[in-house]
Amino acid sequence: MNVLDEKRSSPEVRRYVQQRIQKMRAAMQRKGVDVTIMTRPENVFYFSNFNPIIISHVPYFIITGDDAFLLVHCIRHDHAVNEGAVDKVLCYGKWGATQAIAMDSVDAMRELLGGGELTVGVEGDYASMNFLEQLRSKLQVKAFIDISQDAINLRLIKDPHEIKMCRISGELVDLGVTRAIEALESGASEAQAATEGQYAMRRLWHEKYQQYEVSGFSNSETADIDTFVVWCMSNERLNYGCDCPTGYVPMPGDLTMPMSWARIGGYNVENERTVIVGYVNEERTRAYDAMLRARDNIFRMLRPGAIFEDLYFTAMKEYEDAGFGSILPGRCGHGMGLSTHEFPSVTKGNQAALEPGMILTVEPGLMSAQLGAVRNSDTVLITENGFEFLTNSPRDKIVIKG
Repeated sequence: MNVLDEKRSSPEVRRYVQQRIQKMRAAMQRKGVDVTIMTRPENVFYFSNFNPIIISHVPYFIITGDDAFLLVHCIRHDHAVNEGAVDKVLCYGKWGATQAIAMDSVDAMRELLGGGELTVGVEGDYASMNFLEQLRSKLQVKAFIDISQDAINLRLIKDPHEIKMCRISGELVDLGVTRAIEALESGASEAQAATEGQYAMRRLWHEKYQQYEVSGFSNSETADIDTFVVWCMSNERLNYGCDCPTGYVPMPGDLTMPMSWARIGGYNVENERTVIVGYVNEERTRAYDAMLRARDNIFRMLRPGAIFEDLYFTAMKEYEDAGFGSILPGRCGHGMGLSTHEFPSVTKGNQAALEPGMILTVEPGLMSAQLGAVRNSDTVLITENGFEFLTNSPRDKIVIKG
């Protein structure tokens, strides 16, 4: 099999994509939407399985009552045809001999959708004012309807292909964090440990999973080609939440934390582990132990029907009882999948119930400049009867010599 054949969307993926389109079409009918035009890269991918990686020329996914198609710049045509999971790919712009509907994307939409008044579904949390004005000037727009939440709701419950990708991501991030901890124990700096973890993930991908892309969803000027990421921070910098690793070598008394994301075939999960270097003071010990108890409380509740807010409160009670009520986190978990922080959050006020097929993190953590941070993050899949760990690094206290 050649490289192009290996990367083509399988019949299984094409079937799931068609099911997603049908569900969105049903949501459009409920809202009275004639046509939906999506531009958010994650949503375009969700409904087409196509990621151009760089979006200097915007790709669109368009759904009508009886049609669905990708509209891409001519330069993306072959990529979209070869790797997308839809049968219809149309083009705008000019590149080579590829035929285009029009030079401009919205002019192409006018040619394809014109002829009458339209109620247009758009991503209200993403579509720019300029884009909406262009649509209004070139289509007979009767009204714009926000379909952002409809797309979010569809992405909540993962299909078997999405779950498969998240399981592979779990295998990769486990390896990345494990190798980073091994490097730290051998005296590596934060940056050296992160590099070792990323190398290990890349080697595993080469050996087992090279047919799947590892690219992220980029912007108009940046191409996120490789999303195998390990980063590590220590002590007061852990209060930043996210930042680049440095040349600092963790010392006895420190808290340090390797963290990893690994996107494969579009999907990623998360693994984070707080590491004690030699020994830590009483406050850090008390916080670490409360973090482990808070996680255990959530794990005991994970099943369909459990309420997100209840998960949050059961974790926060451990922190309050341990004397950390003044630095409680705003959430203690979030969805995972096409985005690294997906809806919904495990937080106060979220009255939604867990459902089979949801993928989320369990990461009740504490952060402050004085404490640093304690936060172990596992990604889990909600099943029919409970849950499945997608990440499987040690879940008890992790201590290295330093």
